[in-house]
Amino acid sequence: MESNLHISIDQFDGPLDLLLDLVYKNKYDIEKLPVLDLCNQYLNFIQNIKNINLDIASEYLLMSAIMIFLKSKFLLNKDKEEEVKKITRFITNRLTILKIIKKNSEDLFDLPQFNQEFFSNKHKYKLKIEKSYIIKDKLYDLLKAYTNVYRRNQNYTLKFSSIKLFSIKDGNKVLNDKISNFDDWFSLESLMPGNIKNKLLNKSFISSTFGAGLQLAKKDDSNQKILVIKQAKPFTDLYYKKYE
Repeated sequence: MESNLHISIDQFDGPLDLLLDLVYKNKYDIEKLPVLDLCNQYLNFIQNIKNINLDIASEYLLMSAIMIFLKSKFLLNKDKEEEVKKITRFITNRLTILKIIKKNSEDLFDLPQFNQEFFSNKHKYKLKIEKSYIIKDKLYDLLKAYTNVYRRNQNYTLKFSSIKLFSIKDGNKVLNDKISNFDDWFSLESLMPGNIKNKLLNKSFISSTFGAGLQLAKKDDSNQKILVIKQAKPFTDLYYKKYE
């Protein structure tokens, strides 16, 4: 019949815990334990406890027996026997595992405690996350990207409107019609049609009429001129009259 009785001696939870405490106090290296010194330390502790309290757990007494066995083997210079090595490796491995467990336990209890250092969110509303964007591109890059997107979304057809401009031939006709019915001087500006609203057409009419006037003012093959041109001063209006 197994017993659930658990006995703690001076706050040690077992012989391995006691051994690990002795290792710490004496600053032993677990990987290179001085087994004989550790045996003496353990047996001295158990002997002192037995003088005070005889109700010692059986596991402590079992470890005492193991320590006495190891001590006898070391005193007889038989520490290299396989059984001694096996028990020594067992104790070393157990102490190493216990050391790791105690270290992890301390780290675990050092963590923030729930409902003490941190608390759960009891609000019913979900956490709202707002995104913020940092634009690192230049203004030109942004405008270019916007233009590309805009063009992809637009369906359009590019059309060019054609404008019929005045030619030298048109200027000749205007001047010939004028001098055939008018014998006095007339200005170039007076020839401008009143229904022309386009600036480009205005310039085209003036340049074509001016060019035609220069041609008519020259002598033709029969050494005759058709038109006379005069101007009061530079950058003023030109005046025409039929050559007689």
